[in-house]
Amino acid sequence: MPSPMEEKMKAMLALNARGGKEEKSMVPQESALVLSEGNPQAGTRGPEASWDTVGQTEMVPQGRRSRNAGMHTIEIYFPQFYFTQVDMEEFDAKPDRYGPTVIGKYTKGIGQVEARFPSDDEDPISFAMTVVHRLLERMEAKGINETGNYMPNGQPLSVWNAIGRIDIGTESITDRSKSMKSFIMDIFERYANESNIEGVDQYNACYGGQACGLCTLSWVESDRWDGRYGIAVATDISEAHPGFMAFVGAATTAALFFPDAPMCHHSQRASCVLHRFDFCKPVGWHDMAPITDGKYSVECYLDALDACHSTLRQKLNGRGPLEVTDLNVFHTGGGYHIVRKAFERLVRAENRGIKPDEKERLLQEKLMPSVSLLKIIGPCHTVSSFLNTASTIMNKMEQALGKIILVFTYGSGCAASMYQMRVDDVPFFDPYEIWKLQFYRNAIKVTPEESVPLHHYYVQTWMKFDYFPQGRRSCKVSLWKYEEDVYYLMQIDKFGRRFYHRGGLSTGPMDPSLKLPVDKAEERPSRESWGPVLVRPEEKQKAISSSKEERFKEIEYTMAFGDTEEARFEEISEVTDRYNPNQKVTIRKAIEREITLEPDGDSHSYQILGTWSGRSPEEMTCEDGAWSFEITIGENRWESFYLTQDNDTEKRIVPNVSKATKEAVPVGPLSTGPKHEWLLDCRARVNVPEEQVGLPGDKYRVTFRWDKLKEISWEKLDAERAEVSQGKYYLTGPFNEWNLVEMQVDTTGPRRRRKGWFSTEVQVSTLAMEFCVVRNEDFTQTIHPEVLPGQKVSQHSAICGPDDGEGTWKIEDLPGAVYKIFFFRDPEDCEASCMRIDWKKVEEVPKAPATEAAKKTTE
Repeated sequence: MPSPMEEKMKAMLALNARGGKEEKSMVPQESALVLSEGNPQAGTRGPEASWDTVGQTEMVPQGRRSRNAGMHTIEIYFPQFYFTQVDMEEFDAKPDRYGPTVIGKYTKGIGQVEARFPSDDEDPISFAMTVVHRLLERMEAKGINETGNYMPNGQPLSVWNAIGRIDIGTESITDRSKSMKSFIMDIFERYANESNIEGVDQYNACYGGQACGLCTLSWVESDRWDGRYGIAVATDISEAHPGFMAFVGAATTAALFFPDAPMCHHSQRASCVLHRFDFCKPVGWHDMAPITDGKYSVECYLDALDACHSTLRQKLNGRGPLEVTDLNVFHTGGGYHIVRKAFERLVRAENRGIKPDEKERLLQEKLMPSVSLLKIIGPCHTVSSFLNTASTIMNKMEQALGKIILVFTYGSGCAASMYQMRVDDVPFFDPYEIWKLQFYRNAIKVTPEESVPLHHYYVQTWMKFDYFPQGRRSCKVSLWKYEEDVYYLMQIDKFGRRFYHRGGLSTGPMDPSLKLPVDKAEERPSRESWGPVLVRPEEKQKAISSSKEERFKEIEYTMAFGDTEEARFEEISEVTDRYNPNQKVTIRKAIEREITLEPDGDSHSYQILGTWSGRSPEEMTCEDGAWSFEITIGENRWESFYLTQDNDTEKRIVPNVSKATKEAVPVGPLSTGPKHEWLLDCRARVNVPEEQVGLPGDKYRVTFRWDKLKEISWEKLDAERAEVSQGKYYLTGPFNEWNLVEMQVDTTGPRRRRKGWFSTEVQVSTLAMEFCVVRNEDFTQTIHPEVLPGQKVSQHSAICGPDDGEGTWKIEDLPGAVYKIFFFRDPEDCEASCMRIDWKKVEEVPKAPATEAAKKTTE
């Protein structure tokens, strides 16, 4: 007879397998144990049963790993061109193709309705760039950003900085060395100067997409997770030669991973990885299409399915995976018929005596919600499982709450996994009916006769060098039908380097603020080199164009008065609607604002306030209508500054963004708005122009002009390097209510003989003994430790700054203890990597005097 403990654990497992809400409250985190009957690798607890440990994430101490990690949403991109399979059947039924035997083969046989495909101006890289950019824009528009919950200051990161890992899954490799992911990083570098994003490509037939999903999930669940989102991109094009257009398909997905997910990974998973030659693309193979054995490939698919099902069933203690799940997602090999075949195979494996009516009911309830997108997009390799998961959610929405989804994913060669997800909340998806409006909004329907040459241009790009896409032009597709938020391939140069542009030939050059020094350094072609910039139709041009003066004026309005409607109107009165006494009507009028876009004609002086002088105003010299000032770069190798007019702090001239380069828009004079500053960065970094890089003591001339528009510029002077004095350093933190305590130059002891050491003594009080170092009493020059979620800060933590970041070192001791804190900054190498922080106790906590009673007891 089973022991009471075993009965209790079986009851818990039943709840866990169903994914019910009771799981969280009834199964203790410490008891992540599963009864494993007949498991030869499990340790035994008594003569009748053995045990195995699972769910290791649950057993990690709180704060070290995230909980309920999984997908929050899936962004989907699909190309514009499509045809119907009914039309394709009629086309292929012609005597010069396959004849009438194909009628019904694509629709009833394979089960497809339509198919999407690209021409030669798109590829898996452009797909991936588009889907990630769209996902970030949707996160920003919809407020999908919970990074503040895991940041030390509680503030969410910008969406452009809120991504910590991106993995790309594909089988359409374009370079045997360079990762597709590196192309996506071009977006982050241009929009946010962000490069700290982990991950590269996962490459394995159709399984590559799922491999990157599991890899991203593992990162979010790990103790190296840094509180940011992970993105798993699956990108492929199921290319087809002219004789096989019915089997084309193309889409890309970007799955957003984070804790507390609406679709969290649940319970167990099983995998099957074998060595098979059913499908391969050898290096040097002359064709984009693979070497494949279709019938054998299906057999491998079903063998992997059986293996994963058997393993998962064993992990679930004999319960069938279909039995304990509510919805099913299967990898799409060549169309809907493969999905149906896989589902029916598992149904028979778990219930051999099932009746046809019951099997059809299960198919309609559990499987059909997952194939809506598949039927109108077509098979698309690594994207399959994510596409079908999205289809399930979009069809079910709130009806899926509390349900368990079983996912099977597969890649020839072969690799497969089967796992469960629990729907804890309504994910960030549009319902299927709403999504289809977008699906067809910019769609271009073509006949089979048109689709064959249009797609064949893409097939012929295999191994192409020195190539410019020509499919749309040759097939007479209007260039105005390019989508403006889609990246298109513009050129493959003679070295095989690929270049992309958002909007293709229908848009102009990128905004100058998005250009990078590396564009010039690597001689990357610009938009103008790919053809003339087209003049849009008059009505569209009017809607999207504005003069430089208008853009500057709009920026000044936003900076000074906010970007909300309320900020631009003032309320005159509130009256009662004469026809509805319960309705109040507010009368408003637009506020007339005086915008300082053009000079007022009066004589003015201008001052510069920067970090080198503690932001004390210094006069700029006027010459030929321009005001200039020479800056000597200090030991930070950067300085920040802003301007004032007529020495009036209420008339600030600032850039429209923080830490701005000279390309930013000068705004002002202002008395309101954010207090941004320009950043003259002279460090050798990828986003710093080579001619701007300098060392401490180098001189730069800053010039301000105000003709019709305001302009700020600077240049490095060819002058003798000046001597730079070392800054002063101060200790601050909660222990002294963020007051500044100056650290003195320290030369004592053998470790301090080098210049650059500072120290001060502090006494631990009842307040938290946390501290950071501030240079020159300027909190924008704070030196602090790198704070990672779940990791304790120590003397060995990486040092950041000087910058405006946050983070503190902490000393844990009883009140009264005295510590000497040391700080080192190498005068000859001022980078953060050469800084040091250290401390040691110099005085113990004073002991309380012994009482008379205590003395007698001791005697």
